[in-house]
Amino acid sequence: MKRFIAFVLTMLFLTLPITASAKGDINEVASFNTYKNTNTVLPYRLILPDNYDDNKSYPLIFFFHGAGERGNDNKLQFFHLVQYIYDNAPEDCIIVAPQCPLNNQWVDTPWSNGAYSTDTVAESNEMIAVMELLEDLEAKYSVDTDRIYAIGLSMGGFATWDIITRHNDVIAAAIPICGGGDPDKADLLKDTPIFTFHAVNDTSVPYMGTKLTVNAIKRAGGDKIEYTEYATGGHGIWNQAIQTNGLLEKLFNCKLSDRYPTEPSEAVSEVVSEEASEATSEAVSEEVSTDTTDEEGGFWNATTLTLAISIAIAAIITAILSVFKKRKNA
Repeated sequence: MKRFIAFVLTMLFLTLPITASAKGDINEVASFNTYKNTNTVLPYRLILPDNYDDNKSYPLIFFFHGAGERGNDNKLQFFHLVQYIYDNAPEDCIIVAPQCPLNNQWVDTPWSNGAYSTDTVAESNEMIAVMELLEDLEAKYSVDTDRIYAIGLSMGGFATWDIITRHNDVIAAAIPICGGGDPDKADLLKDTPIFTFHAVNDTSVPYMGTKLTVNAIKRAGGDKIEYTEYATGGHGIWNQAIQTNGLLEKLFNCKLSDRYPTEPSEAVSEVVSEEASEATSEAVSEEVSTDTTDEEGGFWNATTLTLAISIAIAAIITAILSVFKKRKNA
């Protein structure tokens, strides 16, 4: 009986939110915001560093909550982990916590499947809105685009896998907890730092979804993925996972430029510029060719014009010589 009581108390501790705060209550420092597009209304909370300075650049963390925190109150998404992340981030950062609308999902796939395919499951309206929100935040604040991270649990674990897969050229590293990813995208993810966690006895989201993805990444040659598998703990392992020694420090040490030496936007710009240059050269060449074509009623070509000028000069010289000759004979 004593062992049973101890087990219940332990499980209760692991699933309750972490409330102790060293820096202050996130509910008091976070602003209330809403992002809207034609398909989605996305409430989100934004935490800026205490002494935010536009002259500095800050890492940005997206936190994706689980199914139980959906809604439109713009409060429930703070129930798990965000306070701990805020208190224990190794340096000043920007934290963004969007809230998924009630009855919707970050990723439109059954959680009981464990894994899914990004080729057959379209990006959700909510995740599209998240990426648009990121662009908006980058325009307003001094975001270090080399260090944008994603952390999520349960349904938010799916979101974390999803964003690191679909937007691998934006997200530097991720911590998906008891979620599910796409094993078929292992080649894409093999160089991405991912710190993922799951319990074998999870009855809400099968751990095999995570394990399949992890194994596929390792088979593809990935050596930057770290998988922690718990024998027990069920679905609610997020408090234990986020408090893993050195986890946030590892996350903040990851940079997008480590796997994309040239920023993707710059690389695209260089390609576009090169193609534009080639197109311009071709256009100029065609214009010259067209303008110098000796068509009926058109312009003389360059060769004909040069020849005509040469004949004219020769005629003038001949005439001058003829005049001199006549004067000499006179």
